[in-house]
Amino acid sequence: MSDIVNSFEELPSPCFVCEEELLNKNLELLKKVQDEAGVKILLALKGFSLYSTFGLCKEYLQGCCASGLHEALLASKEFGREVHTY
Repeated sequence: MSDIVNSFEELPSPCFVCEEELLNKNLELLKKVQDEAGVKILLALKGFSLYSTFGLCKEYLQGCCASGLHEALLASKEFGREVHTY
């Protein structure tokens, strides 16, 4: 969608809406936890696989957690960082 939407009523239905400001706030918190705890936090694709946000997410997170081949391929191609499978 290239046009700016002024209200939720203008959105097509169905659609996914991601509030970038809120996502960024959450990612900043996750980055703080990573840094202070000395751990890696991975994006769990089962819970959140909106790959259009991967550019922002990979600025903060170390990689992705995938539960299958197609998720691992998506993570490798679109996220471009560590990929962990189980």
